[in-house]
Amino acid sequence: MAPETSSKTKAMVVAWGAERLSHQKISDRLLEHGVLLHRKTVSKILKDEETKRNGWTKPPKRLSAQFLPSVRTKANIRKVKKAVLKKIPDSQRKLARKLGCSVGSVSKIVHENLGLKVRKKTNVHHLTDVQKKQRYERGKLFIQYLGPQKIKKIFTMDETWITLDDCNSEKEYYYTDNFLEIPKEWRKKPTKHWPKKIMVAIGISWQGMTKAYVVDGKAKVTAKYFIDKILSRMVKEDLPRLYGRAAKEVTVHFDSARSHAAKYTQNWMKVNHPRFVPEYHWMASSPDLAPLDYAINGILKKYLADRKATTISGLSKVIQDVCTNFDLRIIRNVHLHSLYFLLLQGVLALGN
Repeated sequence: MAPETSSKTKAMVVAWGAERLSHQKISDRLLEHGVLLHRKTVSKILKDEETKRNGWTKPPKRLSAQFLPSVRTKANIRKVKKAVLKKIPDSQRKLARKLGCSVGSVSKIVHENLGLKVRKKTNVHHLTDVQKKQRYERGKLFIQYLGPQKIKKIFTMDETWITLDDCNSEKEYYYTDNFLEIPKEWRKKPTKHWPKKIMVAIGISWQGMTKAYVVDGKAKVTAKYFIDKILSRMVKEDLPRLYGRAAKEVTVHFDSARSHAAKYTQNWMKVNHPRFVPEYHWMASSPDLAPLDYAINGILKKYLADRKATTISGLSKVIQDVCTNFDLRIIRNVHLHSLYFLLLQGVLALGN
């Protein structure tokens, strides 16, 4: 049950109501004084005060239908149809101004007369014609590494930044029933401009996730550092752990990061693990085809939000623990959907 409004707050509402301020303005003024009170509550307080002052009041008389001319004429319906059935449709508010009617009338024309439904656009990456052509041509090459059985033997890795604020993070929401007096602190989420952070390298496959490799904050991630500290350990330790004797049959996939695309890295792979996707087969400008960027990194940060860490070393331990116990079903679902279905969809759409 919501707490009763204090007598002091009621007195302020009545005083401002006597000044003929709107209920919304009274609510805003109360907020400036640190009191959260919905305009509906303001309305109820003023109504109760009027009832006390005047005694029992008769409810307002309901007027019969006025039989005003309808805005939903054939001409207006045609105008609305022309304005909304295009790539960038006019807003209902803009149409209401043009037709000289309410937004509700425009909404009825759209939904009832035209039978249209609103659908949210899919966010996609802006691609130039050159990038579209490259995606299409490389997509036909990249798809040879995929298939119902091949998808189970493809290993992809990437790096991501994780901050201390990702652990034990403050939620972006709070609960209210629009009548509770909520403290100001509940309605704010402070953000730090320069939180402490670390770079973490992770690899995933059908069989699970690798160890989380934390990159030294002072280190420059060159091709040599990438191979010595991350790639060699993934290839020589994690792949045998995940696949056993079949580790040599696994295809390794990178993104286009400088240390990944370096000749030194490519030559090392040719000698130590020849089964990998060469640079000229990679799909550039395609984060939706990278399972880690596509979903895993975001899910990892959601898991970290409920964990506590106050130092970088503590953050590193928490990340290691979360990655060790990461749900295999989520990895497989993301791995399959990101690498196979999205790529197939892109190739069929001729790179668009």
